[in-house]
Amino acid sequence: MSVVFYIVTALYVLTSAFVLIGLLRRWPKSVSAPLRSASVIICARDEEVDLPACLESLEKQILDPGTEPLEVILVDDVSSDRTLELMQQFAATSRQQVRILKMPPPQPGEPSGKWRPLKEGMQRASQEALLLTDADAVLPPTWAQSHLHELGTAQMAAGFARLDGHGAWGGVQSLDWLLLLGVGSAMNRLGAPQAALGKNLSVRRQEYLAAGGLEAAGFSLTEDQALVLLLRAHGGSMRFPLNHKMLVSTPAVPTWGDFVRQRQRWASGIRNMDAMGLTLIGIMGLRNFAIVIGVLTLFPQALILWGTTAAMNFLIQARLTAALKMSRRLRYFVLWEIFHTWTTPWLTVLYLVRPKVAWKGRKFMPSNPSTPV
Repeated sequence: MSVVFYIVTALYVLTSAFVLIGLLRRWPKSVSAPLRSASVIICARDEEVDLPACLESLEKQILDPGTEPLEVILVDDVSSDRTLELMQQFAATSRQQVRILKMPPPQPGEPSGKWRPLKEGMQRASQEALLLTDADAVLPPTWAQSHLHELGTAQMAAGFARLDGHGAWGGVQSLDWLLLLGVGSAMNRLGAPQAALGKNLSVRRQEYLAAGGLEAAGFSLTEDQALVLLLRAHGGSMRFPLNHKMLVSTPAVPTWGDFVRQRQRWASGIRNMDAMGLTLIGIMGLRNFAIVIGVLTLFPQALILWGTTAAMNFLIQARLTAALKMSRRLRYFVLWEIFHTWTTPWLTVLYLVRPKVAWKGRKFMPSNPSTPV
């Protein structure tokens, strides 16, 4: 039995080394001119609390000379609060070119989720670059221009997110996001893009339309991943650098229940990964299961596994936090390591037993995600 723990340790160390290589490989500087125009698409459903800060940060974007003012497309997804009113107030005072789309309620059998309003917003965009973010994201002033620079070289660009608020609970979540996004960035740098974060993503409009748009990708509860895989299938390249000038901030979820629902939705995208992505995720998950089972059954080799692989996790987190100027988040590493190791197996079992996904008051089954239940 002890040999199993040594095998899992070796597999995880090799996998972590693979990720570290991807994170340490610097992206070549873009030698092409940045794009000169962008449409920013923000979809919102009942976001009256967070939307004002997002729109304020959008108004503070600093663009290079010669870049056209941003076209801002705000899509209200059947909100029941003041979201639409806040959009209208912003449109009346903004220096940007603002357009508002009000989605009708979905018809019976019609795909909903974020995919529906995002598809409509991207269809209405008219500029060279399509920049995607969420209503709960606060953007640095350099965000839009950084994406335009990245899109001068690639067909897509993606960035990271920092989670704010809720003390140690928020710090643990922030490191959890960093690991997931860091793995995505590393795999992309090594030539196998799998996914990106929808609140910090951009794509060239010409390539998006040539690939058939989100309609061609089909409905997905993880529409950001669907977009990445669509462009990848059509030969598109993506840059996913560790660039703090593209780093957006977003609130950490306040409760355990919110965290579980978030991870349930993300887990629905795992089935869309290729063999390399599934292998990497599988080894990372196997490590956590082996530690939990080994500790509960009093196998001392489980502690060797945990200590060795935790050291690899620390190296990955240290690289990410240093590059993104988030080093203070490392003070939560020990809490995160315990949390990540012990909750991942539980969440995996929960998803297999109860795969229903909840998003913004709507529930979906991954086996038929286009139809709410």
